[in-house]
Amino acid sequence: MPSHWHYCSISLLFTLCAAGTLNRTIDDTLGDEITGLKPTYSPDGVWNLGPACAKCTISKFVDTTQARRGSWHDATYGPAEESDINITASFNGTAVYVFNLIPNYSTSTATHLTSLSFYVDGNYGGQYNHTPQYTSDSTPNILYQVPVYANSNLTSAEHTIRISASGSLPSVVLFDYILYT
Repeated sequence: MPSHWHYCSISLLFTLCAAGTLNRTIDDTLGDEITGLKPTYSPDGVWNLGPACAKCTISKFVDTTQARRGSWHDATYGPAEESDINITASFNGTAVYVFNLIPNYSTSTATHLTSLSFYVDGNYGGQYNHTPQYTSDSTPNILYQVPVYANSNLTSAEHTIRISASGSLPSVVLFDYILYT
C-alpha cells in the first residue's frame, strides 16, 4: 500500500507540472491551436495565402516545407499606399513571439525590404527592419522561422498584438506564425 508521502509526491509533481508554462501557436491560416481564433488581415484585398498566390513572385521561391504547416500570408506595402497593412491576433499569456519568412535578396527590378512595427494592447512594442544581404537575379534567398518580435514581460491576461507595415519604407510581409506562453 502506498504511503502518505507517495501520494504527496505525486500531488506535488502534478501541481508543478500543471503550473508550468505551455507554448501555444497561432498559425497564419489555421489560427490558435487552442481557441481556434484566426488572425485578421487588413485591409481586405492586399493579403494573399502564400502557397496559393499565382501573382506573388516570391512564392515560387519559398520552400513550403520550411514554413509552419506549409503556409504563410503575404502582402506588400508601399509608402504610397492609402493605409497600413496589419495582422491582428488575440491571446492569453505572459509572452509573445512572432515569426516570419524573410526575403534576403534584391533583384534588378525589386528590393525586398521588411519593415514591421509591433503593438501590444495598443502600445508600441518595437520595430523589425531587414535589408537584404544578397543581390541576385537567379537565386533568391529566403530565411525561415525568423523571430521578428519577442516580448516576455506581459502580465498574465488577454492581449492583442498588431503587426503593421506602414510609414516611409516599403515592406514585404511574409507572416508565418505567433507563439505565446
